[in-house]
Amino acid sequence: SWPQVVVHSDMRITAADRDYRLLSVSERWRVDAMIAEAISCLSGMRLLVLDGFDVLQPSARGDLIGWLDVLVEQNELDTALLFGTLKEPPKGMPESVGVHWIAGGRVTGELLKEAA
Repeated sequence: SWPQVVVHSDMRITAADRDYRLLSVSERWRVDAMIAEAISCLSGMRLLVLDGFDVLQPSARGDLIGWLDVLVEQNELDTALLFGTLKEPPKGMPESVGVHWIAGGRVTGELLKEAA
């Protein structure tokens, strides 16, 4: 459901025919994420690192996870690292998603206990 992104021959970027500079912060984040994924795919790296996903509305974050799941299912992506500032660890994530919570400079929570 994200808009189609085009990088034009003059390096101008548009999303749904709107200039990148006119997009909202969350729209620009989604455009940046899609361009980063295209670079990852074309380079063969199959790694996607996305910082600041918390600019997306909580209701839109499921679309991000769904998109990443599709990329994994289509064998276009091996690993995605998402970074954001949240009030609490996300719940209800698919089994393919590992959540690591960092508080006070330390990884905390169930994942750390499982690793011990």
